[in-house]
Amino acid sequence: MLIACAASLAASAPARAQATTTPVLVAPAAPDPALASPRAAVTAAFDAMSHKQWARVAALSDSAFLSQWRDQQLVYADADKIERDNKKKHQKQYGLPNCVQKYFESQESHYSDTFLKGFAGAKSITQLEGLTPEQLFASWLAGGDAVKSNERSTTRTILGEIPESEYLVHVVYRMTPTPAGTSDDGVERITVRRYNGAWHVVPNDDIRLAGRSYSWQSSK
Repeated sequence: MLIACAASLAASAPARAQATTTPVLVAPAAPDPALASPRAAVTAAFDAMSHKQWARVAALSDSAFLSQWRDQQLVYADADKIERDNKKKHQKQYGLPNCVQKYFESQESHYSDTFLKGFAGAKSITQLEGLTPEQLFASWLAGGDAVKSNERSTTRTILGEIPESEYLVHVVYRMTPTPAGTSDDGVERITVRRYNGAWHVVPNDDIRLAGRSYSWQSSK
Protein backbone atom coordinates (compact mmCIF):
# COMPACT_ATOMS: atom_id res chain seq x y z
CA MET A 1 0.00 0.00 0.00
CA LEU A 2 2.81 2.41 0.90
CA ILE A 3 4.53 1.68 -2.38
CA ALA A 4 1.29 2.34 -4.29
CA CYS A 5 0.72 5.68 -2.49
CA ALA A 6 4.30 6.76 -3.18
CA ALA A 7 3.92 5.93 -6.83
CA SER A 8 0.66 7.88 -6.98
CA LEU A 9 2.24 10.98 -5.38
CA ALA A 10 5.22 10.81 -7.71
CA ALA A 11 2.96 10.66 -10.73
CA SER A 12 0.85 13.61 -9.63
CA ALA A 13 3.83 15.84 -8.68
CA PRO A 14 4.76 16.85 -12.27
CA ALA A 15 1.13 17.64 -12.99
CA ARG A 16 0.91 19.89 -9.94
CA ALA A 17 4.22 21.55 -10.77
CA GLN A 18 3.03 22.21 -14.31
CA ALA A 19 -0.22 23.68 -13.02
CA THR A 20 1.58 26.10 -10.71
CA THR A 21 4.05 27.27 -13.37
CA THR A 22 1.56 27.83 -16.17
CA PRO A 23 1.74 31.56 -17.00
CA VAL A 24 -1.42 33.62 -16.64
CA LEU A 25 -2.23 35.36 -19.89
CA VAL A 26 -3.39 38.96 -19.50
CA ALA A 27 -5.31 40.49 -22.35
CA PRO A 28 -3.65 43.65 -23.69
CA ALA A 29 -5.40 46.92 -22.94
CA ALA A 30 -7.85 47.95 -25.60
CA PRO A 31 -6.63 50.89 -27.70
CA ASP A 32 -8.15 54.25 -26.86
CA PRO A 33 -10.79 54.94 -29.55
CA ALA A 34 -10.09 58.66 -29.14
CA LEU A 35 -6.67 58.11 -30.73
CA ALA A 36 -8.01 56.27 -33.76
CA SER A 37 -8.36 59.33 -36.03
CA PRO A 38 -7.59 63.07 -36.08
CA ARG A 39 -11.25 64.02 -35.70
CA ALA A 40 -11.73 61.59 -32.82
CA ALA A 41 -8.67 62.98 -31.00
CA VAL A 42 -9.82 66.59 -31.34
CA THR A 43 -13.41 65.75 -30.37
CA ALA A 44 -12.17 63.91 -27.27
CA ALA A 45 -9.91 66.81 -26.31
CA PHE A 46 -12.79 69.30 -26.56
CA ASP A 47 -15.05 66.98 -24.57
CA ALA A 48 -12.41 66.63 -21.85
CA MET A 49 -12.04 70.43 -21.74
CA SER A 50 -15.79 70.87 -21.28
CA HIS A 51 -15.68 68.52 -18.27
CA LYS A 52 -12.44 70.03 -16.94
CA GLN A 53 -10.71 66.66 -17.23
CA TRP A 54 -7.28 68.20 -17.56
CA ALA A 55 -5.32 64.97 -17.11
CA ARG A 56 -7.32 63.55 -20.01
CA VAL A 57 -6.52 66.57 -22.18
CA ALA A 58 -2.82 66.10 -21.41
CA ALA A 59 -3.03 62.38 -22.18
CA LEU A 60 -4.47 63.20 -25.62
CA SER A 61 -1.67 65.69 -26.35
CA ASP A 62 1.42 65.18 -28.47
CA SER A 63 4.40 63.96 -26.42
CA ALA A 64 6.92 66.09 -28.33
CA PHE A 65 4.88 69.21 -27.61
CA LEU A 66 4.55 68.31 -23.92
CA SER A 67 8.31 67.80 -23.50
CA GLN A 68 9.15 71.06 -25.25
CA TRP A 69 6.50 72.97 -23.29
CA ARG A 70 7.79 71.58 -19.98
CA ASP A 71 11.36 72.60 -20.81
CA GLN A 72 10.17 76.09 -21.72
CA GLN A 73 8.29 76.58 -18.45
CA LEU A 74 11.24 75.44 -16.36
CA VAL A 75 13.55 77.80 -18.27
CA TYR A 76 11.25 80.68 -17.30
CA ALA A 77 11.34 79.59 -13.67
CA ASP A 78 15.12 79.13 -13.61
CA ALA A 79 15.75 82.48 -15.31
CA ASP A 80 13.67 84.26 -12.71
CA LYS A 81 15.47 82.53 -9.85
CA ILE A 82 18.89 83.40 -11.29
CA GLU A 83 17.90 87.04 -11.78
CA ARG A 84 16.62 87.40 -8.24
CA ASP A 85 19.70 85.69 -6.80
CA ASN A 86 21.99 88.04 -8.71
CA LYS A 87 20.12 91.09 -7.47
CA LYS A 88 20.44 89.90 -3.91
CA LYS A 89 24.23 89.75 -4.38
CA HIS A 90 24.32 93.29 -5.79
CA GLN A 91 21.75 95.14 -3.76
CA LYS A 92 23.08 98.58 -4.68
CA GLN A 93 22.76 98.15 -8.43
CA TYR A 94 19.61 100.28 -8.51
CA GLY A 95 21.44 103.40 -7.30
CA LEU A 96 18.48 104.10 -5.01
CA PRO A 97 18.06 104.49 -1.27
CA ASN A 98 18.20 101.22 0.65
CA CYS A 99 14.50 101.33 1.59
CA VAL A 100 13.52 101.78 -2.07
CA GLN A 101 15.81 98.95 -3.17
CA LYS A 102 14.19 96.62 -0.66
CA TYR A 103 10.78 97.55 -1.98
CA PHE A 104 11.74 96.64 -5.56
CA GLU A 105 13.34 93.40 -4.38
CA SER A 106 10.18 92.45 -2.52
CA GLN A 107 8.13 93.09 -5.65
CA GLU A 108 10.48 90.95 -7.76
CA SER A 109 10.17 88.07 -5.32
CA HIS A 110 6.46 87.95 -6.01
CA TYR A 111 7.11 86.80 -9.57
CA SER A 112 7.79 83.21 -8.59
CA ASP A 113 4.66 83.15 -6.45
CA THR A 114 2.63 84.42 -9.40
CA PHE A 115 4.30 81.91 -11.71
CA LEU A 116 3.45 79.03 -9.37
CA LYS A 117 -0.17 80.13 -9.09
CA GLY A 118 -0.55 79.23 -12.74
CA PHE A 119 -0.11 75.57 -11.81
CA ALA A 120 -2.72 73.84 -9.67
CA GLY A 121 -1.32 72.58 -6.38
CA ALA A 122 2.22 73.80 -7.06
CA LYS A 123 4.14 74.88 -3.95
CA SER A 124 7.65 75.26 -5.35
CA ILE A 125 9.72 75.19 -8.52
CA THR A 126 11.35 72.01 -7.24
CA GLN A 127 7.94 70.36 -7.13
CA LEU A 128 7.25 71.37 -10.74
CA GLU A 129 10.60 69.96 -11.82
CA GLY A 130 9.55 66.58 -10.43
CA LEU A 131 6.45 66.38 -12.64
CA THR A 132 6.36 64.56 -15.97
CA PRO A 133 5.58 66.66 -19.05
CA GLU A 134 2.03 65.29 -19.06
CA GLN A 135 1.53 66.02 -15.36
CA LEU A 136 2.94 69.54 -15.66
CA PHE A 137 0.65 70.42 -18.56
CA ALA A 138 -2.38 69.02 -16.71
CA SER A 139 -1.40 71.11 -13.68
CA TRP A 140 -1.18 74.23 -15.86
CA LEU A 141 -4.60 73.59 -17.42
CA ALA A 142 -6.15 73.00 -14.01
CA GLY A 143 -4.54 76.20 -12.75
CA GLY A 144 -6.63 78.15 -15.24
CA ASP A 145 -9.76 77.46 -13.21
CA ALA A 146 -8.51 79.80 -10.49
CA VAL A 147 -7.92 82.78 -12.79
CA LYS A 148 -10.72 82.56 -15.35
CA SER A 149 -12.68 85.77 -15.71
CA ASN A 150 -16.03 84.60 -17.01
CA GLU A 151 -18.20 81.48 -17.15
CA ARG A 152 -19.55 82.05 -20.64
CA SER A 153 -19.21 78.92 -22.71
CA THR A 154 -17.86 78.42 -26.19
CA THR A 155 -19.09 75.81 -28.65
CA ARG A 156 -16.54 74.25 -30.97
CA THR A 157 -17.76 72.79 -34.28
CA ILE A 158 -15.35 70.84 -36.48
CA LEU A 159 -15.55 72.02 -40.09
CA GLY A 160 -13.10 69.70 -41.78
CA GLU A 161 -9.65 68.17 -41.99
CA ILE A 162 -6.62 69.15 -44.07
CA PRO A 163 -4.11 66.29 -44.41
CA GLU A 164 -0.50 67.35 -44.80
CA SER A 165 0.92 63.84 -44.74
CA GLU A 166 -0.07 60.41 -43.49
CA TYR A 167 1.29 61.45 -40.10
CA LEU A 168 0.10 65.06 -39.92
CA VAL A 169 -3.42 66.47 -40.24
CA HIS A 170 -4.84 69.93 -39.49
CA VAL A 171 -8.38 70.06 -38.13
CA VAL A 172 -10.36 73.26 -38.75
CA TYR A 173 -13.18 74.25 -36.41
CA ARG A 174 -15.34 77.23 -35.51
CA MET A 175 -15.69 78.76 -32.06
CA THR A 176 -19.12 80.20 -31.22
CA PRO A 177 -19.35 82.92 -30.02
CA THR A 178 -16.21 84.43 -31.51
CA PRO A 179 -13.62 84.99 -28.75
CA ALA A 180 -13.63 88.52 -27.38
CA GLY A 181 -10.79 90.76 -28.49
CA THR A 182 -10.19 88.94 -31.79
CA SER A 183 -10.82 90.29 -35.27
CA ASP A 184 -11.35 86.92 -36.97
CA ASP A 185 -14.56 84.95 -37.46
CA GLY A 186 -13.81 82.37 -34.81
CA VAL A 187 -12.33 79.79 -37.18
CA GLU A 188 -9.34 78.03 -35.64
CA ARG A 189 -6.91 75.28 -36.62
CA ILE A 190 -5.38 72.55 -34.50
CA THR A 191 -2.71 70.11 -35.64
CA VAL A 192 -2.95 66.39 -34.96
CA ARG A 193 0.10 64.15 -35.23
CA ARG A 194 0.26 60.36 -35.51
CA TYR A 195 2.97 58.24 -33.91
CA ASN A 196 2.99 54.63 -32.75
CA GLY A 197 -0.24 54.17 -34.66
CA ALA A 198 -2.18 56.72 -32.56
CA TRP A 199 -3.26 60.33 -33.18
CA HIS A 200 -2.47 63.04 -30.62
CA VAL A 201 -3.39 66.74 -30.67
CA VAL A 202 -0.74 69.44 -30.65
CA PRO A 203 -2.33 71.98 -28.26
CA ASN A 204 -2.95 75.40 -29.79
CA ASP A 205 -3.71 78.61 -27.87
CA ASP A 206 -7.31 77.51 -27.52
CA ILE A 207 -6.21 74.56 -25.37
CA ARG A 208 -3.10 76.05 -23.78
CA LEU A 209 -5.11 78.96 -22.40
CA ALA A 210 -8.08 76.87 -21.30
CA GLY A 211 -9.85 78.44 -18.33
CA ARG A 212 -7.99 81.74 -18.44
CA SER A 213 -10.79 83.79 -20.06
CA TYR A 214 -14.38 83.22 -21.12
CA SER A 215 -13.43 82.31 -24.69
CA TRP A 216 -11.65 79.17 -23.49
CA GLN A 217 -14.62 77.74 -21.56
CA SER A 218 -15.71 74.91 -23.82
CA SER A 219 -19.21 73.51 -24.01
CA LYS A 220 -18.31 70.89 -26.62
